[in-house]
Amino acid sequence: MITTLTDTTASAIDKKMTQMRETFGANTIGRVLTLLIVATGDDIDEALEAAVRASHEHPSRVIVVDADFDAEASGLDAEIRVGRDAGAGEIIVLRARGTVMSNLDTLIMPLLLPDAPIVTWWPEGAPSSPVHDVLGSMSQRRITDAAACDEPTAMLKRLRRGYASGDSDLSWARLTSWRGLIATAFEVPPATLPDRIVVLGPKEDPSVVLLASWLELSLGTAVEVEEPTDPATAGVQGVLLHRPDDASVSLRREGPESIVMTLGSQPGQHVAMPERSLYELLAEELRRLDPDEVYGDVLTHAYSVVRNLSTYAKDKPAPTDVVSADADAVAASAASAVAGQLRDAIDARGVAHLVLTGGTVGVKTALALPVALAEAGVDTGALHLWWGDERFVESGSADRNDVAVQGLLDALDLPAHRVHRMPATTDGMSLDEAAAWYGQQLDLAGGDAPFRTRGHAFFDVILLGMGPDGHIASLFPEHPAQQDVSMNVIPVRDSPKPPSERISLTWPVVNSARHVALLVAGAEKAAAVARGHGEIDPTGTPASAVRGLESTTWYLDEAAAAELTGA
Repeated sequence: MITTLTDTTASAIDKKMTQMRETFGANTIGRVLTLLIVATGDDIDEALEAAVRASHEHPSRVIVVDADFDAEASGLDAEIRVGRDAGAGEIIVLRARGTVMSNLDTLIMPLLLPDAPIVTWWPEGAPSSPVHDVLGSMSQRRITDAAACDEPTAMLKRLRRGYASGDSDLSWARLTSWRGLIATAFEVPPATLPDRIVVLGPKEDPSVVLLASWLELSLGTAVEVEEPTDPATAGVQGVLLHRPDDASVSLRREGPESIVMTLGSQPGQHVAMPERSLYELLAEELRRLDPDEVYGDVLTHAYSVVRNLSTYAKDKPAPTDVVSADADAVAASAASAVAGQLRDAIDARGVAHLVLTGGTVGVKTALALPVALAEAGVDTGALHLWWGDERFVESGSADRNDVAVQGLLDALDLPAHRVHRMPATTDGMSLDEAAAWYGQQLDLAGGDAPFRTRGHAFFDVILLGMGPDGHIASLFPEHPAQQDVSMNVIPVRDSPKPPSERISLTWPVVNSARHVALLVAGAEKAAAVARGHGEIDPTGTPASAVRGLESTTWYLDEAAAAELTGA
């Protein structure tokens, strides 16, 4: 049976489910887990059908989150399926609109099965660090599918950077039959190591990448990847393990149902190995709730992680300087330039993302923006506002950066879903949860891929202040928190500048803007400004290590620019 609820709440959904179970004699005793499906594409039917079929092997409560993040009106509709329409489980399809998406965890929590494992599955798009996603953080297993993303290998690289025990990807599950057959064939005597290994398949296919990495890691021999003759062919098409003693192993796919296996000089044999359906892949993943450490080892071997933090700022246009008389003049100059950049962004893409900052000049610039935006003819209704960092204190505190720019928020009067405040202590989250939540908001808005792919931008303009020590956002010199690039947003503890707990964007994120504006005034910052114009040094002088894809501009007063050569 299927029941639809409109403009509802999580508690009303739970109550309705109880009524439906009582009416139809269903119960939750046999449910073994809760499966959360995060729908990021237009079509959820294929994923839902796979979950229904998998429920016959793994009776589950399936919760599908089908979200419209940009909806002007907020609300929640739900579709509840029990009985035959839900397979051997029960299904809740949540259609969340607008700001409801900002509270996914509180929306989901009342609907989880008590004392049952939680698995989260992203059938298409996925966060680069699933364990730091709000829903992923509450799950024992986190399943992604890089092959279903727009840029599969880029997605796989991002997953490697944010990998944590408990992650898995369906591109790896697609290799189960291949791995088993290769291992069986390799054990046929004589079991000597191959001197050449070739994997046949598209080089950008995640399963091809993972299989090559697994073979290389297992056998200690470099693996070559050869493109198939048909460029439209997806997935692994063959494997050659060449051994000099005439005991080579060749496996080559002959069609969607079988492969031909050749051992040494023996005639080739057809072996049934059908291409696996989405249901079969999902069912396999649900059979084990313990971490798949082999996948983690293979993914880690496939891609190296960025350890040199300066990488994010390199190969971009050199910074320029705009020097004004004092802090007020700096703010006016910066606001005028930023307004023009935002206007150009809206003209080009219909939307603009601006990152605000705190500090004296940062606040002055924000308060000068309404006039500058009006003079530039900017459609402010197309703006999204974000923050580069925030002090983790109570909402409304004078210490918070969002409070300091309230004049800008009042003047623009943007709808709530376009003003992305970082959480406060009074929002009922821990510091870690608050950072994960803000990272999820960036992901949902479409920022994840640009943050993890060099040469792409999500923010149009990012405003950054700088402290006398050279810090930007809450990335402080020599502070261990700034080394963490597995997340988009990090919790910062033991800040050298009070308050001690903060939330900050990370290096790949602050370096994913088209334009960077560094706003600095005061003689006490002159030495740090000079260092910031030197070599890129994220650890020692964070301000030196942020660059815009199109421009980086230091807006300085005369005192702050005093130690620059030629100033």
